[in-house]
Amino acid sequence: MYLGGFVGRMNDHACAVLRPYAPIAAALCVAVTGCASVVNSGAPTTASAPTGLAVPTVVVSAVRSGTSAPSVVSPGGGIPQILVLGLASDGEAGLWIYADDGTWARGTKTPGVTAIARDGKKVTLASRSSLEFRDLATPQDRGMSLSVDWSAQVSLGTVVCVDISDSGKAIIAIADADGLNFAVVSGKGAGSPLTPTPASPFGPSVAWLDETRVVALSADNRQISRLAVIDPAKGTVSLLQGLTGVRAFAVSPDRKSLVAATESGVYVASVSEWLVGRVPAAVATLKPSQVVWDVALSGDNSRVAMLSGTESPDGTVGDIHELGYGWKQGEWAPLFNSPVPFDQVGGQIWLR
Repeated sequence: MYLGGFVGRMNDHACAVLRPYAPIAAALCVAVTGCASVVNSGAPTTASAPTGLAVPTVVVSAVRSGTSAPSVVSPGGGIPQILVLGLASDGEAGLWIYADDGTWARGTKTPGVTAIARDGKKVTLASRSSLEFRDLATPQDRGMSLSVDWSAQVSLGTVVCVDISDSGKAIIAIADADGLNFAVVSGKGAGSPLTPTPASPFGPSVAWLDETRVVALSADNRQISRLAVIDPAKGTVSLLQGLTGVRAFAVSPDRKSLVAATESGVYVASVSEWLVGRVPAAVATLKPSQVVWDVALSGDNSRVAMLSGTESPDGTVGDIHELGYGWKQGEWAPLFNSPVPFDQVGGQIWLR
């Protein structure tokens, strides 16, 4: 089961297809091949101390929906923090930079690009036909492009998520009218199906855990969404315990930590803890009407960004904000709460 209308990314190693905010909530129970309920996690809300985390210093503020609009300035004002692939009201896809002074700056346009990821010191922009690699320090500048030669076995649709391994292999999630497929692209551009794949893929988030294993989302035999570890060399797919009802996730740039969002909260733990089924620490508890569909971890694993909105009784989602949390004095605390200047999102990454 692939919940095709639900947005999840993005960024460091988490992804989202470009799509409007409004249909998100209604699409939570609209699968390509049917509908199933999502059972939520009962994970506790007390946080345990991660080791070796720096205290974040980002402090910004902004508001939206019925109040003042976010300010948009040229690059060079504040220190860039987050890079978002967004689609503005004029219909142009492009990069947006969020700075630590609470401002958004509109960057270069990226026609055809539908997914973004950060891997080490580079930014990857993905379209159906190519992958472009840009320097993390200058993401607005064009980089090297790799054309993808897809095999006939790959069902082509919209690229909704991408992640690059340390050796240069890409794992890609592709959505079409029939559901969700995963493919691997070699460093030379040869695209082939990922095998095996989850029996019931749940959402577009996908990432490399290491050089051989992939993590994605899958529904179990009770239609509960879980993290799934795919090992192509062994031909296995293993559903992880510890947290259920996962809607979206992200792996940190160093692949040491993973953050996941459910209906009730956002949770983070080391990859090793996720793999043994330990219950992760809570970063934030969500309100009943709050929806989170895109999460990202910073390079030092000490900060979490998430796109969040409020679901109305009619199922539409509005009041969209970029929320930030950081590890400070032994707990996760709010860092910023900023409205966004774009209408659709294709993923986000931390620049720092």
